[in-house]
Amino acid sequence: MIPLIFALVLVLLFAVQTTFLELFSVGGVTPDLALIFVVYCGIHFLRNGGIGVGVLVGFIQDCLSGALFGVNTLSKGLTGLFFSALKDKIIVKGILPISFFLVATSLFDGVIYFSALTSLMGAQIKGDFMLSRILVFAVFNAVAGLFLFYVLDAGRQQLHRKFPNQVLRSI
Repeated sequence: MIPLIFALVLVLLFAVQTTFLELFSVGGVTPDLALIFVVYCGIHFLRNGGIGVGVLVGFIQDCLSGALFGVNTLSKGLTGLFFSALKDKIIVKGILPISFFLVATSLFDGVIYFSALTSLMGAQIKGDFMLSRILVFAVFNAVAGLFLFYVLDAGRQQLHRKFPNQVLRSI
């Protein structure tokens, strides 16, 4: 049951990200719902579940994007690793900590993408242009992340009420 719900959430997130969010783009920048989902899973899954989710989501995003293959897998996998390792040491509850970590993660994701474009692809990109895009990306992710965290928490609580067993406690 859980893998089916997980797959449905991923399909819904990718569908919303590729269709609906294009209406709200500023300068071609939209929030990355997959990145927000990886942060959420890294914080809430037991043990190292966030790493697997990060690699899986990054791989799917690489397959769907048609851009440089492996960049999303790397950045999402490292994000899952970071939050899986630090979830017991930090408290990520409330508006400010969630926003802070989403901004930091978005900046990290943007730096990996920028580094891949300039080093592997040999692209010539102005630094100030890319920096402004990364900052807008980080702010978008922080705002969208608060909403997505709220929706995912509500769904998780609904699952716990509907299926109150110990297997679902890991999500």
